[in-house]
Amino acid sequence: MSVEVRLVGDDGTETVAVDAADADAVVRPTTVELLGVVAREEPDSIREAARLVDRDVRQVHANLWELGQLGLVEFDRGSRAHRPVVDYDRIEVAVDL
Repeated sequence: MSVEVRLVGDDGTETVAVDAADADAVVRPTTVELLGVVAREEPDSIREAARLVDRDVRQVHANLWELGQLGLVEFDRGSRAHRPVVDYDRIEVAVDL
């Protein structure tokens, strides 16, 4: 079973299909908080994102890389630090039964 995740932003809507086993990664409260902070605050690094959500940097690093693999986060590698980028402001999740 596949789960459709729609990323809605000013530039339109992008659809990402994720495996049902990975769907929980999208809707976990810690993930939703992290995505919201990255979208609003635009941190300069993963370390800064971790500070903003008051979580361990290793946990945030793992969470962001997982979301990157799913296509929900991009990384700007313009500097030494990997800057997480979220360019949408709403996530819609659809599950066909």
